[in-house]
Amino acid sequence: MSKPAQMYDHELNPTKGWPSPYAVDKAAEFVAADADEVAYRGQVVSLNAQAKFQLGLECGAMPIFLLNTSTDYDVVGDDGNLVGGTGGVPVMSGLVAISGLELESTEYDSTGTYAPNDKLTAGVPGDADAGVLKIGVAYTDTICGVVSDGVITNEFRKTVLRFWPVFLPPLECVVGSL
Repeated sequence: MSKPAQMYDHELNPTKGWPSPYAVDKAAEFVAADADEVAYRGQVVSLNAQAKFQLGLECGAMPIFLLNTSTDYDVVGDDGNLVGGTGGVPVMSGLVAISGLELESTEYDSTGTYAPNDKLTAGVPGDADAGVLKIGVAYTDTICGVVSDGVITNEFRKTVLRFWPVFLPPLECVVGSL
């Protein structure tokens, strides 16, 4: 028998600067790439052309760090109840990368090595690592964060990546790619 998921298995924890009336957040409908796609708290999303969240960081798009998971009851209702949001539309929320915050996320590439001041990007929509934080290259990748303390163990004994959200678009996006 497998262990049930815990509320701290997928986290985004603002450690500095939140809550704040000056932090920028965004709420939007989440559009899954397929019926099995789940967007987890702490992953990166970007807005598509219809102003809806898509899992992953599209080239040059503003990074948004999810505050809830697409299967949470505050996003979708259980059987017989309305779906979260207005008019039965599932709405998620996230913190925009231009906010002056320090964040911790469980949603990072655990095979990477993270040192202070390393630049971060996230997997692009449609890829297996869509929305997962990983090392990026300034001016080549869309940068969504800068590592502050690196990988640490939090109070739930989960490893998290601590970073500052930033937005640094690449010098150019290759036409026909994300």
